[in-house]
Amino acid sequence: METLDNPLWGDDWTEVRALFDTLQPGHAYLNHGGFGNSPRTVLLGQQQWRARMDANATRFFRRELAPGMATASRAVAEFLGAPAGDSVALVTNVTAATSIAVGSVPLAAGDEFLVTDHGYPTSNRAVERRARDTGASVVTARIPLEADAAEIAETVLAAVTPRTKVALIDHVTSSTARRFPVEELVPALQERGVIVIVDAAHAPGMVPIDLATLNPDFWGGNLHKWGYVPRSAGAFWAAPKWRPVLRNPIVSWGEDDEFPVNLQEIGTNDPTSRLSAPHGISFLRALGPQRVREHNVKLAEYGQAALASALDVDPATLPGDPGVSMRLVPLPVPYDDPRDLQAEISDRLGVEVSVPKWNGLTLLRVSANVYNAPAEYDRLAAGIRALL
Repeated sequence: METLDNPLWGDDWTEVRALFDTLQPGHAYLNHGGFGNSPRTVLLGQQQWRARMDANATRFFRRELAPGMATASRAVAEFLGAPAGDSVALVTNVTAATSIAVGSVPLAAGDEFLVTDHGYPTSNRAVERRARDTGASVVTARIPLEADAAEIAETVLAAVTPRTKVALIDHVTSSTARRFPVEELVPALQERGVIVIVDAAHAPGMVPIDLATLNPDFWGGNLHKWGYVPRSAGAFWAAPKWRPVLRNPIVSWGEDDEFPVNLQEIGTNDPTSRLSAPHGISFLRALGPQRVREHNVKLAEYGQAALASALDVDPATLPGDPGVSMRLVPLPVPYDDPRDLQAEISDRLGVEVSVPKWNGLTLLRVSANVYNAPAEYDRLAAGIRALL
């Protein structure tokens, strides 16, 4: 096994790495974008919440949960740059957030719901279900993998018609690791009379967010990916004009409350990951958000270059956006079920990656975080060709 160090981070990297001691020893976890990972200190904070819940569940759910969630909600709202004094709904993930938004927008037969071919599959499926239920149609803007920000914006806006009612736009895409120009797209779509839902699954912690300035109609982001919050935890924000019509798909005790309580109070589900959101945010701030972001991008670029060299791909042809700590390389061989290759990489190389399919391509996506080291990408690069 290689000796790990990380000059891209600095002399204190071994101390930072040691905080992630729950990770499988000897395994290179290069798929942070898949499910996230939390350091020991944050997991300890979650365990303290769980101990309170288990010690006296009646006290916890009747008297401690609501104020704890309110405190966490305000902390997350401030972290995301929401308007002063505002709150966000703490939900399980962006899948839940998107379902709430898609289910709340007014749609009728003949309306169009705009998505892109870079959208997360389950989010687009939520749109397809809503369209079937209402008689609306789904329009997909097809954006080349290597398109720059100007072409992305141009392609999305060109797909708008007089019948376009709603658009679902990613901030950072999952399968293709692209950063969409939401700062341009949100106001441009709204000026055209389009309701905008932003799927920001990968954005919190990865890139700076200013909800007060962005001001979409609906926004959902995961906290357990790049925000170091224990999984599963997400945030949902809606512009005030939409809050009276929001409905939780699960009818529970918060049904008659106002936003955000009506979306986050669901019986006796385990809320400790969401209650722990302030711990994850504090950990990121203690490391230094700018330092973390710059490191992660450089390390992801290193990994992409190593894989490109191993696969004889010109790195200049590969997409990569500022601030995005995920990178991909298209594989020369398509796979009917990329999960087989993903499992083989894990079992034979001791490396976890994402292997998404997109528009007929099989992609290899690597993520980078503070616990990763260049040698882990070198291990993947050294062994990948033999598995193809």
